[in-house]
Amino acid sequence: MIILTVAVVLIGVVLVLDLMITLGLVRRLRSHAEMLTKLVNTSNQGLDVGIVAVGTPIASFTATALDGLEVAPAGGTVLGFFSTRCDTCAESLPGFLAYAEPLGKERVIAIVNGDEPMLTEMAEKLSKVARVVIEAHDGPVARAVGVVGTPTLVVLDDNLRVAASGYQAGQLTA
Repeated sequence: MIILTVAVVLIGVVLVLDLMITLGLVRRLRSHAEMLTKLVNTSNQGLDVGIVAVGTPIASFTATALDGLEVAPAGGTVLGFFSTRCDTCAESLPGFLAYAEPLGKERVIAIVNGDEPMLTEMAEKLSKVARVVIEAHDGPVARAVGVVGTPTLVVLDDNLRVAASGYQAGQLTA
């Protein structure tokens, strides 16, 4: 009978310890979720991670698109930076395609990077609405614009400054 009592008490202690650890983990997850929500919901004033601040001047660049044409920034140009290694890029791609389609390929430049065969697939989708440039993650176009993460979408004004930016087409208000 003593052995049974000791076993029940031991099991109770283990269950209480397990409950305390679980509650601690839940509290930690909630605080991390709050931090991530704040990070995602910050206003678009250069505080978003990876988003180019409105008003930022971009450096001049030229790049060769997949169709062989040279592309360069101009007023009203929309730039979209995407990677095959980015789940958010795949999620934001349909919205970008819908946003860019009525603008015409002359006003839209898509810069992509990543691994084959997904790189070719993404470039084919984007080539329907944009001039597509393939370059490394930190390539010359990304450096000229100041892009540090993907997806990044940028609209340029006539002075080659960022008029709007975000990671989803819905954030491009200019």
